[in-house]
Amino acid sequence: MESKLVYENFNMTTMKSSDIFALFFKKKSKGNPHNLYDFQRILLFLLFAILCSNHVNGQVLETKNWCLSRCDIVGDEKENAELAYLQLRNDSLLNAMELDSIRRIPLRIGIIQEDSIEVEIKEIDVRRAIDNLNRSFVDSKFVFYIERTDVILSDLKIEDLSQDLYASYNEFSDRYDEENLLSIYIFDHKSDFCTITETSISCGRTGGFSYILSARTNNLVLSRFDLSDIKVFAHEMGHFWGLFHTFEETLYGKDDFAQENCHLVGDRICDTPPDPGPLYEVYANYITCEMLNLEDEFGSEYKPLLENYMSYYKP
Repeated sequence: MESKLVYENFNMTTMKSSDIFALFFKKKSKGNPHNLYDFQRILLFLLFAILCSNHVNGQVLETKNWCLSRCDIVGDEKENAELAYLQLRNDSLLNAMELDSIRRIPLRIGIIQEDSIEVEIKEIDVRRAIDNLNRSFVDSKFVFYIERTDVILSDLKIEDLSQDLYASYNEFSDRYDEENLLSIYIFDHKSDFCTITETSISCGRTGGFSYILSARTNNLVLSRFDLSDIKVFAHEMGHFWGLFHTFEETLYGKDDFAQENCHLVGDRICDTPPDPGPLYEVYANYITCEMLNLEDEFGSEYKPLLENYMSYYKP
């Protein structure tokens, strides 16, 4: 499956040919049409546009000024006001991060789609997600801001990345990761989340994933479906910075309730109570936000933090 980056400056690919002609044939002032020199400029421009449209392989679609060609379009005023606020909030982070106690993290948003006719994800949805991410990490002294947005042309879906022990994901990361930017790759998903046969129904969805403190990759992956899910984004970002699931037991053994071992077993974080894992979600009471009537083999009662971003319980 071939993937490539393509360049787009202020959404020129969304402009129709009639729009381009309108830009150049519009009179400079009433009664003063363009002269021969202007007509030559038009021909040169059209020739340049044709050459650029035929050379997309290996180029980068940079949409840093995402709404430049759409900002005057009449639309939902409340949404437009929110978008302007989030843009200003993102830009203000660049100036407010001079304090030594705060670490700012530049993000590169990578939108994966099959063609470059138009950007398929709304800017405000991405900016809302980053704003929510910052709220989730407010106590960590990390602040995330959008440095750049790229569109990457590929027919890969998020479910394809885990095939062959994540070979497709590793190849994709090797090709598109950038050393000084944390890439957030937003993939589309397959149309059906359920497999239905004559005898069974099996459903599942990949919201996102990230390697834990990887020396190879510099990214995390999200599904378009879960972009607005506050917990999914924070969960994968936690993995990126080295956090394990609250029910981790594969690498370091199961949390045994012994305080002296809390930094050695489970997720190796002492302020995370032992968590039996999502298999026991049936004991979770989402009204009182606690687990009820479940004990380990020694009689210790499980009281995991259901709201912990690194758990598998519902938000």
